[in-house]
Amino acid sequence: MGKKLLQMNFIKKIFGREENDVKEIVYGSTDIGRQREENEDSYLLMPEMGIYVVADGMGGHNAGEVASLNVVTALGEYFTAERVSEMRDDGEKVKEKMLDAVIEAHKRVMTVSGTSEEYTGMGSTIAISFISENVLHTCHVGDSRVYVINRSSITQITNDHSTVAELVRVGKMTREQARQSPLKNQITQALGVPFPLNPEYNRTYALNNGDVVLLCSDGLWDMLSDEDIQAVVMDNESVEDACTELIHQANEAGGDDNITVILVQIGGNSTRATTEVRWK
Repeated sequence: MGKKLLQMNFIKKIFGREENDVKEIVYGSTDIGRQREENEDSYLLMPEMGIYVVADGMGGHNAGEVASLNVVTALGEYFTAERVSEMRDDGEKVKEKMLDAVIEAHKRVMTVSGTSEEYTGMGSTIAISFISENVLHTCHVGDSRVYVINRSSITQITNDHSTVAELVRVGKMTREQARQSPLKNQITQALGVPFPLNPEYNRTYALNNGDVVLLCSDGLWDMLSDEDIQAVVMDNESVEDACTELIHQANEAGGDDNITVILVQIGGNSTRATTEVRWK
């Protein structure tokens, strides 16, 4: 299944979604970077649902991309119109459904990893955002991140599940030291791998018109500082231009990993609407 899906064409689009007179403009893109031979990132845009996902795969030859692809495939199937409607109608269901979605994706990767020796041990990070009535909900595993950006600040909503992030949290390492550490790529949780899984549902975050929600893999945030990311997003008039420039600057900084970026602008002016799922 994975190999066939990987051959589907990838078409980037701008999406618009209206909910209670609040408009969202969405753009997503991915790039192989300058140091990798394969792109093991995948992402999913479901603007009609308010669901956005980034997955960063890892494993042997082709296994990382198969893992991340199966993650977004599983989530695309999980978040049906009926399920999302239930989440919108009952806020108490949001955390439950988002955690369930992560577990379903984990099970999918575990199942596929058992179908071929080359897939053994593959895994993936995941970051999910659900936006409903100007409220952001996130759930994640690993070190793919979700930010909220505006003129005055850039706020990291997710907490990295990594060795260096744990050291930063207990005061044994600064954020800059973590960025430079040889341990920076050691994550402590991932989907599809046999160590303990504890998905994190983050606090809800109230969004204002003009805010931009950013989902990204570490290929972006490891190359650019938070301040640089904020400046690019705010200095570009459209999410498409900002997305393109973020990837460009990450590559100019070295492009050490695959780079995936989703930008969701709250209170945009576009009313265009379409759908897309990104499969490589």
